Amino acid sequence: MRHLPRCLTALFVLLPCCLLAQQYKLRGVVTDGTNGETLIGATVLVKGTKNVTQTDFDGRFELLVNELPPLTLVVSYVGFTDQEVEVKSLDQDLKFKLSTDQVLLQEAEVVGSRISEKQKQAPLTVESMDIIAIREAPSGDFYESLGTLKGVDMTAASMGFKVINTRGFNSTSPVRSLQLIDGVDNQSPGLNFSLGNFLGASDLDVLKVDVIAGASSAFYGPGAFNGVIAMTTKSPWAFPGLSVSVKGGERDMLESCIRWAQVFKNKEGKDRFGYKVNVFAMRAEDWFAEDYSATSNSPTSVDNPGRYDAVNSYGDEDVTTNNNYLRSIQERAIKPGLGIFLRNGYNETTWWTTTPTT
Repeated sequence: MRHLPRCLTALFVLLPCCLLAQQYKLRGVVTDGTNGETLIGATVLVKGTKNVTQTDFDGRFELLVNELPPLTLVVSYVGFTDQEVEVKSLDQDLKFKLSTDQVLLQEAEVVGSRISEKQKQAPLTVESMDIIAIREAPSGDFYESLGTLKGVDMTAASMGFKVINTRGFNSTSPVRSLQLIDGVDNQSPGLNFSLGNFLGASDLDVLKVDVIAGASSAFYGPGAFNGVIAMTTKSPWAFPGLSVSVKGGERDMLESCIRWAQVFKNKEGKDRFGYKVNVFAMRAEDWFAEDYSATSNSPTSVDNPGRYDAVNSYGDEDVTTNNNYLRSIQERAIKPGLGIFLRNGYNETTWWTTTPTT
């Protein structure tokens, strides 16, 4: 009996530890509240603790807890709203139905390429310039900027006459290329080729330019042996109003463009009739070599147009004193050879010597 107090003390000390070490099992299943499908890998957590588990391939879970109900379980899954359920009994089979989570995201801007699906599916190589590229072209006009496209060569016959060539046929008369403006061939009937953009559209009225650098006879006919330059102008319905453009540059270049488009509506307020007017003018000094005064060694002044030698006129050199055929014949009697001749651009002197023979 003398050890009874010690035994009772030890019993009261160890009894809470045994109660604390006892665990209880919770069972349940997690499903989608919309279609009832089980959710694999959903997280089940005892709120306020680190006691956590996940659902298996059947969406079921088993969780061991160290405390008796009531307790709160938190169930979470990616794409679904978290759900908290208070458990009051260990005998019940827990069922969680999660609802999908709707998150309002910020506005996202998606920018695609400036190439239409028709161009992507076309069996031809199409190089394009849209309205933005035309407006930001670093050259004098959009037609000159076409020379920067792949497979395109530019020939400048003058400031107002520039010719587009493809496939290496760099010529001032591209008879093998076809140039269209809104589907209409604008070649010169007498020359059988287009005069560049001399008779084309202005920068203010061009909407898009497509250059097909390759044989396109199967699509555009026999005139498109080397390629096609297809220009699309602006519609008066889509681009009404007044547009004015003025450009200036070296060689006293001044270019002015005016575009006016207007649309008329009927009684119901719908577009009925539209028109546009384009006025384009360009002035420049294409050739500065226009000095027709007499040179310093001209035998006569400008008063004698038959013999005087002008500074910027070629082929009018005086032949009576320089390339004198009769004088050269007389000189041959003294010394062999062709004599002394002066040619255009440089002086050429030939000295002949004879060796006496015995």
